[in-house]
Amino acid sequence: MLKNYFIVAFRSLFRHKGYSFLNITGLAVGMAAFFLIVQYVRFETSYDNFNKHGDRVYRVVTDLVSSTGTLHWASTSPPIAINLKADYPEIESVVRINDNNMPVRKGNTVFQNDRLAFADSTAFSLLDFPLVAGDPNTALKAPRSIVLSQTTAKKYFGNTDPIGQSLTLADSVPIKVTGIMKDIPDNSSLKADMFVSFSTRRICNDSIDYRWGNYNLVSYILLKPSASRDALQAKLKPFIENHIGKYLRESQQNYVLFLEPLKDVYWSPRGAAESGSKSNVFIFSIIGLFILLIACINFVNLTTARSTERAKEVGIRKVIGAARFQLTSQFLGESILISIIAFFLSLGLYSALLPVFNNLAGKIVAYNLIRQPLSILLLLAIALVIGLIAGFYPALVLSAFKPIASLKGRFSTSTKGLLLRRGLVVFQFTISIALIIGTGIVYSQLHYMESRDLGFNKEQTLIVDTHNDKHKTVFRQDIAGIPNVKSTAFSGAIPGMGTYGAYSKVENSRGEMQVCDLDLTYVDFGFL
Repeated sequence: MLKNYFIVAFRSLFRHKGYSFLNITGLAVGMAAFFLIVQYVRFETSYDNFNKHGDRVYRVVTDLVSSTGTLHWASTSPPIAINLKADYPEIESVVRINDNNMPVRKGNTVFQNDRLAFADSTAFSLLDFPLVAGDPNTALKAPRSIVLSQTTAKKYFGNTDPIGQSLTLADSVPIKVTGIMKDIPDNSSLKADMFVSFSTRRICNDSIDYRWGNYNLVSYILLKPSASRDALQAKLKPFIENHIGKYLRESQQNYVLFLEPLKDVYWSPRGAAESGSKSNVFIFSIIGLFILLIACINFVNLTTARSTERAKEVGIRKVIGAARFQLTSQFLGESILISIIAFFLSLGLYSALLPVFNNLAGKIVAYNLIRQPLSILLLLAIALVIGLIAGFYPALVLSAFKPIASLKGRFSTSTKGLLLRRGLVVFQFTISIALIIGTGIVYSQLHYMESRDLGFNKEQTLIVDTHNDKHKTVFRQDIAGIPNVKSTAFSGAIPGMGTYGAYSKVENSRGEMQVCDLDLTYVDFGFL
């Protein structure tokens, strides 16, 4: 019987090619858009989930409270983590991460690196960045040691074994490769291609572990399984008072520490190496559901619109003994068949739109489904559910026709059914118009940001990031000698790309020295 249902369904689809094309294409486009958004949402909500101890890992963050307001920092000072570990036995481990962009030289070749970080030797035991070579417990213990990602190791050393080979950091500090780690996953809020031992940092600054006022690194702690975050949180205020309370009172400021769960770091307004927005994920989820809903409503409306054409078919089948549940099964089967065909077409659209979608997102948020059989099965299940839901009402409507009235061509739809279909059309157009208006608003906002006068001419201005290269002065002199170069300048930051912070005292309008935090950029005489 099932075979006969599908034969009839295929005949109906081929007999009405225009209707079939509209229905299948509409569902396929809706499914493809929905599948892309599902992948995006899954990726965004998976950040840092790969850490096996993630439920016990916390980032220590800081609020700087002064008379001019409160600053919310993701960073801490170097002594905080190591003193927390010393003072509170419920802390199993701590690690400090200090992002940097020092150049690294191999032989005569200098590599500029934006994803270099100093880290304590506990980095690989606290965070799940597995090593494929080297000992995770000792790889970052000794001074002048470095761990490279697999991609970076291949970039520097090709197919040779990097372990034990030498590099030069900042063109003056020799370092030895002591480990190779797997590339950090894309869904990690912490990004790095290489970790240099924190003890190497002490070579350049032997007092770094005692600089309480220098908030320039990120600290993570791992609590013991029996420890309570809330209990430790309550101890952080007396911790600060015991260590630097007198200094804070003298400087008219206060530090408040908080424990931020690792699962919240990516969403934190304090920021991270990579951060996201829960509101964006929510909005995209709603848009994805609306697009799918529009496609389903379109399917329902097109199917019920053809009810007059299929009325005689229903009448004849009922006359020869077809029961209502058999007709309902038939029409539901047709709906599921259309949904399955649309599903496979949507996979093709998905693959075609994948590069564009990832480019729009600015990162690889969706992957080829061929490599994800479980995802295909899940999406196929969604497609079958769509077919059932979208086909349920039309199946009930068509199977309810009275045979005599249908054969005589005298049948009418109920007032309730008419109101429902009109309501669906109104709802469908309302959502469509809302999405179009929203798209127009976002486009106008983006256009405004792209075309707004910034107060300076950026068209003829070029930026070269020197990464603290010791040859930058010579490079600048050579550039300045080019006839078409009007002027050159050094700057500690790019306008709009972040600055240093300077906790200072500034004379206010009453002649008093008022504590405040200033944005500070180091520039030379040619900058203005």
